[in-house]
Amino acid sequence: MKICHVINSLNRGGAESHLLELAKAQNNEGLLIDIVVIGKDNKNIFSIEQELNKCCNNIFRLNGPRMFNLFSYFKLKNLIKNNEYDIIHSHQPRSDYMIHILKKYVFSKNLFKWIVSIHGKYDSYLDNNYKKGFKLYFFKKLLKSWTFADSVIVISHEVESWLKNLTEKIQPYVINYWISIKEHKNINQNQNLTIGFLGRLNKNKGIEDLIKSLNNLPIQFNFVIGGHGSNSYIGYLKDQMTSELQEKTTFLGYIEDQSKFFEGIDIFVFPSYSEGLGLVLLEAMSYQKICITRNLEPMNQFINENNGYLFSNNNDLKDAILNASNDLNNEKIYLEKIKNIKKVLEIYDIKNVFPKILEVYKL
Repeated sequence: MKICHVINSLNRGGAESHLLELAKAQNNEGLLIDIVVIGKDNKNIFSIEQELNKCCNNIFRLNGPRMFNLFSYFKLKNLIKNNEYDIIHSHQPRSDYMIHILKKYVFSKNLFKWIVSIHGKYDSYLDNNYKKGFKLYFFKKLLKSWTFADSVIVISHEVESWLKNLTEKIQPYVINYWISIKEHKNINQNQNLTIGFLGRLNKNKGIEDLIKSLNNLPIQFNFVIGGHGSNSYIGYLKDQMTSELQEKTTFLGYIEDQSKFFEGIDIFVFPSYSEGLGLVLLEAMSYQKICITRNLEPMNQFINENNGYLFSNNNDLKDAILNASNDLNNEKIYLEKIKNIKKVLEIYDIKNVFPKILEVYKL
């Protein structure tokens, strides 16, 4: 079976990380894998290209300004025609729409099977700026294009519900990302508690609520923030901190080595307001870190009181951090939570998830 994955760029994010793991698994299965990248990678963000080269046959780059470039369409058309792919699997809105246009107007319906993976609730990420009207218009066109796909995969039941509220014409397959359990390292009781946040720095991620909860927290701790954000927003976040919290806080910027980040923290707090899955939360769990997250789907589907802590408002969040810090010093409670984290991660093991994707490919 010859497969072509199409994606916007290779800068590491949820969709890109999943593509890397999917390509590795498909390569191990003996499938031939090509990758088509629509746009350029951001030089300030880690690229997975080097890792993909180890498991893929070819990586092709269109090198245009993404989908609104006729040369990109012509190049993609020729790549598909010359390589005779059995399956084309698109992973992000721009790549979905390009394949839709080519499949509808250029290629015969049965030339290849088209599979779409929806990696989030895309219309919930629209920024409030002058481009919002155009983005909403494009999203409506995108939604219609998905109805032409042979199969649609969503990454969680939360995204499934979101999609079904938008259209009744698509019956998606729910297939989560998979995650592997990392080696467990015991907490160093001789050091200050380290609280960590990792994610894109914007209002939707709830980082402002976390800062409010950490201001004047009556325990000793360090706070590390990993993730990319604008200088103006980082300045705003610093302005929301007390002088004491500023002294305890380190902004790490974009994190290339996630292992080093997770191994360096004791508690991971993920206060996001909206997620398709929340891969970074699963990553934290894979390092067997005690996690605190907002009591919303899909986060509360894998974090609960038995393996972590949930909160609904800033007072709850402050209490959760205090309870977690106390429980870290209680070996019985701590080890019980670690055991329950492993039980949840078993659901997301590759041996349980990857076969579901192969089934969709063969339908």
